[in-house]
Formats: sequence, structure tokens, C-alpha cells
Amino acid sequence: MTLNTASTAAYRVLKGEYPPAMIDVSSLGITTYLNKKTTARQNGSTLSEVKTIYAAAIELASTTHYQRGLVTVFAMLLIFGFFPMMLYSAYSFTSFVSDAEVVLFIIELVMFICSLFGVFVTFHGGVYFLRADMFSLKNDSLFFDKKKKKVFRVFRDTPGAIDYMRNSFKKRNPFYPWPTVIVEYDWDSFEFVHVSKVVMLGQLPSTTNALGVLVKNTAEILNKPKKFDLEQDLRLLLNPLPRPEYVDFFTMGNPLVMSEYSVQALWAYLHAYMEENGPALPAGESLAAAAPTTWWQSMGLVSPLGASANEWAKDRPIFFIFFLLIFPISVPFSTLWGTFNWLSHKTAFEAPFPPEIRAEWGEPLLPKK
Repeated sequence: MTLNTASTAAYRVLKGEYPPAMIDVSSLGITTYLNKKTTARQNGSTLSEVKTIYAAAIELASTTHYQRGLVTVFAMLLIFGFFPMMLYSAYSFTSFVSDAEVVLFIIELVMFICSLFGVFVTFHGGVYFLRADMFSLKNDSLFFDKKKKKVFRVFRDTPGAIDYMRNSFKKRNPFYPWPTVIVEYDWDSFEFVHVSKVVMLGQLPSTTNALGVLVKNTAEILNKPKKFDLEQDLRLLLNPLPRPEYVDFFTMGNPLVMSEYSVQALWAYLHAYMEENGPALPAGESLAAAAPTTWWQSMGLVSPLGASANEWAKDRPIFFIFFLLIFPISVPFSTLWGTFNWLSHKTAFEAPFPPEIRAEWGEPLLPKK
């Protein structure tokens, strides 16, 4: 049987490169399939993740604006702290005496090689974290088009730290581009699961929750022969089709703050919106928080020093008092974090989404522009 993958693939790439990969569900942790037959329905919730509302589409985007800038602080520590130390170590080990004993010579040579490796790792580590924070996408977004039953995923193809070092060494360019990827999915290819894992936060175990999306490879099922074929039907009867293979997987929501209830609430909201003409914004809920536009607003996101000082004192009084007690440390650190947070938002860019698709949605209804 010949498969027409061009017309029945679960997704198509609109921008960038995104090779398919078969997903092993058993490697995802504890997964619970969510569907309207087996999952208790409850009131859906956006969890304040809806960024933009169109006439027949919505945009969900990550709203953890306060996290920006923190990785840049770590990058600066590597670049201006550990990197010079590794350079000095490599230089100092080059001063061994040529007529030194063999054992000492070998030790010095090993230390020199380790120092060179440390120079490579600390430099690329600092650049990696800096690039992950600055000049990046404003949001990793998901667009849900309920009219065409399509979902568009926009994200930056950020490599892992080890892959980044390997690629930069091969390309001889630590600043090689990290492309933006835009993928179009069929809504009917989605299978939602509740993914939970036990992770260690310090010395204490903690359970993380996330709404996972498995993308089914529906090609083989959709291409089943429509006309009568005795040989084909007997083969399918004796060897029934297995559960569809999954060609992609991604999660939604912040796993550190989501609970089992919020996972099901987000799933119920998306299911109602896409299949039951549910509201784009349920009653009593608000859109995602807007990104800071000034340095003072960024300072308020990360510390009590900025625009949200009153909220910090009211909502987190213990932390507010502790912040004041250790002000010689907290004030410089939060100033660095807030400044880099502001710079990260200033250098962020919108994804080059296909204009012909966005034009079909019209102007945003909320927020109005």
C-alpha cells in the first residue's frame, strides 16, 4: 500500500527545519490520556495564557516574563568570572621547566589540557546562555484556528548545550544562527495527555505536571483502501493496525506551577473552544500579563525595588523583609537581574509568521490595536 504522506501527514513545516521523530510514550513519565469519554469534565480555564484573541483564532504564549535576564546573569558569571580563571590556568601551566621530572611534566601537561578544555566550555557556556536570553523570540506561541481546525506552533530551535558546543566547533562559529520554526498541525491529529514526573528540587522530591500533546501519525489510517480488497482486508483482520505512532510531542504550561486540576482545566478549555464553539476568554478571566516596557517595570517584576513594590510588600511580606535585611547582596543582584530583564525584552522579536495566514484572522479583538 502506497502512502501519500504529502496530503495526510500530521503536520507540515512552514518555516525552518523540523525533522519528524517517532515518540516513545513510555519515556515521557506517568501519562494519563485525556478525552471527553474517560476524563471528568470541569470548567475550562485559560490559566491566563491567552495572549491575543482573533475572530476565529487565539494565541497562547508563555507569560513568565520575570525569568528573562536571570540566565544572562549566569552567562556574565561564566564569561567574566570562570573564563578568565581558565585562561590564567592554561597560561600558568605553560611555564613548566623543560628539564622537570617526567612525572611532574605529565601532571603539568594533563592540567594544561584540562585548562584548555575549561576555556572552551566556559566561553561557549557563557555565549550559549547569553544567546538563549537576548535577541530571542518574545514568546513561544501556539495559535488555535477553530475555523480551519488547525494549530500553529512557533518556537525557536534552541539546541542543547552539548549540541551547541559540538555544532559551533564543527562550524567554527559560536554565533551560528538558531532558526525560528513554524509548524502547522491538524487538530484531529492531537491526543492530549497529563504528564507528571517526580523531580528533585534540592533535597526534596516534587511532582511536576504539564499538559502534553502527542501528535499522531494518521497517514496509514487515512490511506486505508476504500474499495473492496479481499487480500488487504484479510491482512488487516489478521494483523490489525497498531495504535498510531506519534511523530511529535510538546507540552503546554509551566510544569513547576501546574497541578492536576489546572492541567485538566486547560485541556477542557481548548477542547471546548475548538470543538464546541466555547468562549475564547471564559467569564471572569483575563488575558496574559503584558511584557514590561520600561526598566522600572522590569525591576518590579524581579524585586521590590521597582514599580510593584507595594504588591511585593502586601503579597510576600516575609520575602520583602528578608530582601531588606540582606540589601548589600539583594540590591546589586536584583539590579543586575532587572536590567538584563529589560534588555532581554527590548531585544526580543516577533516571529515572522506567514502574513497570508494571519490576514485570514483579521485584526485582534483583544487586546485592541
